Amino acid sequence: MWRDAINDWFHRLSGIPDAAGRVGNHPHRFEAESMALEGYIPVDVTPWEDASGGRAVECAAPARSCTAKSRFAGKPGRYEIDVQYFDQNNGVSRYRVFVGQRLVDDWLADASLPATEANGDSSTRRAIRGILLSPGDELRIEGFPDGEERAPLDYLELHAD
Repeated sequence: MWRDAINDWFHRLSGIPDAAGRVGNHPHRFEAESMALEGYIPVDVTPWEDASGGRAVECAAPARSCTAKSRFAGKPGRYEIDVQYFDQNNGVSRYRVFVGQRLVDDWLADASLPATEANGDSSTRRAIRGILLSPGDELRIEGFPDGEERAPLDYLELHAD
């Protein structure tokens, strides 16, 4: 993850082409703003390097819950699903991840981090290991905002487990 962020940051600042094709090439990443959204809206993150592509999604007020979903198109197998989200200190959002109708994880964003907005101080990753996926499976994350924390979400990324 950090190598990807450094490559993207350097390319954006320098303008030097990436001959190896690493910049912006994340074949197993589902950017939240590119997923099918219900209640979530895309937002800019400042500074831009604190979110993948400089954008994330958050629940539009006064939404009580939001959903982001996409279809898995990879090879069948066991995967780790990484959820990159923002855990602010001005609320305790709840997240639930589903594969099809099966709940695979559920947690509260309740860490003690020093940020009241989506940025590098609140960027957090949740790893969900050992998830069996087949082509066509729906990946769905539900966010439940709390207080001023609007269940912000950056992306989902899959890794062979």
